[in-house]
Amino acid sequence: MLDSGDTASVSLGEPEKEPTNGKVKVRLICPLYEVVEMEADSVLLPGSEGDILILPERAPIFVYLRAGRMIVYNDGQKPISYFVSAGVCEVRRNLCPVLAWGVREDKVKPENILAQLAESEAALGALKSDMAKREVISRIDFFKTILDLLNYPIEDKNAFLKNPKKPSFNPYQLKETK
Repeated sequence: MLDSGDTASVSLGEPEKEPTNGKVKVRLICPLYEVVEMEADSVLLPGSEGDILILPERAPIFVYLRAGRMIVYNDGQKPISYFVSAGVCEVRRNLCPVLAWGVREDKVKPENILAQLAESEAALGALKSDMAKREVISRIDFFKTILDLLNYPIEDKNAFLKNPKKPSFNPYQLKETK
C-alpha cells in the first residue's frame, strides 16, 4: 500500500505549446524519428472514414488514418504533400500530431518504390511468423498505395525492374478526380 510520503513524483515536462497565430502545429512522427514539424493554415489527412481537413480552432478529434496523401497548406505557398501509411492523429488545441510512417512526395522515386515492393513480396514467402507477415503485408500495401496515388502502372513491375523506363507523365502531379 502506498503512503503519501512514499510516492515518487513523476515529471512529464511542460505541455507542448499550441500556436496562437491562427495556425495548426503539424508534426509527422514515425516510430523511429520525426519527419517534419511546422505550422500550417490547414492539413488534409487521409482518414479511414474519408479525407478530413484540419483547420485552426477545431474541436478535438481522434482520427484513424489509412495509407494515403497528407497535404499541408500554407497561405501563399505551394502545398507540401506527404505519403503516410496507416496511423493515428489526435487533434487538440491547434496541435496535430500524426503518428505514421511517412515520406515527402517530392522525394519519392517510383523506381525505388517498385524495387522495395518487389523485395517485400519476395521476402513474404520466406517468413514463418504471422506477425512478421502482417508487417510485410502492411509495407506492400503502403508501396502499392504510393504507386497508385502517383498513377504509376505496376502491372509488369518485374519487366520494369529488368529494363527501367522513365514514365511519360509527371508522377508528382495530383490525380484528377473524374
